[in-house]
Order: sequence, then C-alpha cells, then structure tokens
Amino acid sequence: MKRFLLYTVLGFLTINQGFSQEDSTILEIKVDFKKWQSIIDKEFDSCDKLYNYAWGENYQFDKWTDKKIDNDSLTLSEAVSIIKKKDFGYYVYVDTYSFSGDWYVAADFYYDKDRQLYFIGWRMNTFYAEEPLKVEKRLYFDNQGQLIRDLKSVYKMNTKEKIDIDFMDREVDYNLTLRDMDFYKHWINKE
Repeated sequence: MKRFLLYTVLGFLTINQGFSQEDSTILEIKVDFKKWQSIIDKEFDSCDKLYNYAWGENYQFDKWTDKKIDNDSLTLSEAVSIIKKKDFGYYVYVDTYSFSGDWYVAADFYYDKDRQLYFIGWRMNTFYAEEPLKVEKRLYFDNQGQLIRDLKSVYKMNTKEKIDIDFMDREVDYNLTLRDMDFYKHWINKE
C-alpha cells in the first residue's frame, strides 16, 4: 500500500511538474509578447519590408522585392515586415492575400534571438462561410519547437460576437526557424 501511495504521489508530481513547465513557458512567452508591443509600435513603420508579387494566367510566377510596385499585371500576394532586435529576437508580420479576394490572413510570428519560433498570432477574415467571419488562432511553442498550446476563436466579421458555424478553415502556415520562411533568402538585412 505504501509503495502504491508513493508511486501515485510521484506520478502526480511528475504530471504536475509537466503542467508547471508548460505554464511557465507560456508565461515567458506572454512576458516577451508584452515587451515586443512597444518595440513594434515604435519601429513598425520604418522596419524592413518585403513584397511578393504574382502574375501569369494561374499566378504561376512570383517575385520578391523590397519596393511596392504599382503595375496592373502584378498581384500582391504577400507583404512582410521584419523587426530585428539582436539580443531579443525577431518579429515578423505577414499579410497574405487570396487571389480571389475570398479571404485575407494577417499573422504575427515571434522568433527568439536564435531564430526559433515561439509564438504565432494569426487572424483570417473569410467569406468562405455561412456569413463573413474572423478567425483568430494563437499557437505557443516550447524551446524544442513543440506546439504546447493551440487556441482558436471564431467571430462574426468586424464584431467581438463569438459564433459557431461551418466555414472553410485554413491551416496556420509556419516555419519553426526564421531561415526557412519564404522571404528569408530575399531579405537583405539578415545580419
């Protein structure tokens, strides 16, 4: 009986310690998130920007540039803003546009100073539903790149009214390391 009680207590402590470690990681992410907000407010307008334009019959061609291009034959498919803080990490904001205009995604990616992803704030406006929706997702990662929390909320578009209806969801597209992001090889100020 004592052995059973000992194993039960040890099992509970091990499980509880796992939850505490997860909770402490999420708490650290929230602290870093708050620190980033003042940096983003100050530096967003002047940070590095990249744009991906597509063209062709089926938008099969694309090109990255650091300049906005006003050309009717090109369609903006992605706009990226990057803030780099050498001793803190990287903030990447990505606007992704559908060619049909049926959805739009805005995503905030937070990478640590080693370029490892630890948090994503993702928002999608979509018309692929019974009524227009805004979908919000928050993904938290530990320092090994494992997803430790995934939250999702669905609202009527342009409101805070939560709703539960069918819609065509989209997966959150991400890379665990900054170097693997599509724009990275086109970014001049990597270092």
